[in-house]
Amino acid sequence: MNVPVSLWLLVARTDVPYMLQTIPHLIRACHYPFTERVLAMDTAPLSGDKRYRYNTGTQQQLELACQTLIDQGFIDKIIKVDYNPAQIKNVYQKYFGTEQAQQMLNHTHNWKGSTVYASLYCIEASATDHYLHFDADMLLHQDADYDWISQAIQLMESISTIAVIRPLCGPPHPEGKSFHPNPFIKDERGFYAHKFFSMRAYLVDRKRFAQLAPIPLMWKYYPMLSRQLPQPLQSLCAKVERKLRRQVKPIQGAIESFEPMTSQKLRDTSFVRADLSSTQAWTLHPPKHDSDYIKALPNLIKLVEQGKYPQGQAGHYDLLLDEWSELLNVEKAEE
Repeated sequence: MNVPVSLWLLVARTDVPYMLQTIPHLIRACHYPFTERVLAMDTAPLSGDKRYRYNTGTQQQLELACQTLIDQGFIDKIIKVDYNPAQIKNVYQKYFGTEQAQQMLNHTHNWKGSTVYASLYCIEASATDHYLHFDADMLLHQDADYDWISQAIQLMESISTIAVIRPLCGPPHPEGKSFHPNPFIKDERGFYAHKFFSMRAYLVDRKRFAQLAPIPLMWKYYPMLSRQLPQPLQSLCAKVERKLRRQVKPIQGAIESFEPMTSQKLRDTSFVRADLSSTQAWTLHPPKHDSDYIKALPNLIKLVEQGKYPQGQAGHYDLLLDEWSELLNVEKAEE
């Protein structure tokens, strides 16, 4: 019997160029009888580097795309993120504690313009205890005879230190290699244990995830002025800046990303992020959303769903689009 799971995808104007392709793909690939399939629409003004994304859509285009996914039967409902100050306060108090929440009330997005509050709001609004999130640009492969969600839930139920779980990062390498910037440990029970939290794809038991509270609040400093100086002066200036930073309050309005804050909590506790070690399901993250990616996306999705990928992509989580040129050309020629 399938465990009730809610699927939520948080979308904004930046997702308009690809969401009508990637979201149906993700739902097909998961092939799970979700209790609900929800689009959470972030209507907040774009900030940080999100303002400079390629071909960003309008609010009207975003709403039209969301309705199209409803009409096509991929999504059950659309919810606009609630930015009522009382709601923000309640959510932040639960995950960051009362004192830290008070400092965060005017900071719903991080220094890059990515959401902090809305991600937690969606978890709180879920209809089920098991909550699955995908960023709208993610790509997923799953073998037809495999069910990564059920496997993940079984592991979470048997191992109390798994705070968050997801499929394998990147297609499998023939030698079992995984190329990650942060260290990890292979657990023989069927997963890789990480102390780095990723917001791009995660499945949680909401009650257990809440045990991470209070998550430490971190602020992001703007780039040091010393980096703009000639090399001989950079070292001296950097020392002065570091000393000043210890003496003054961090720059307000530059909140850190939710990933490093939650990662710090993982490092301070026995909790881990678990990546399934099964090679029957894996994800890809496109770091760029430029015209080359948008052009390649239809055939890229076909290849991923078929489980095809170039050797140069094996073991890598971020999409290496240049490595796919030969496969993409073959797929295009067969159309």
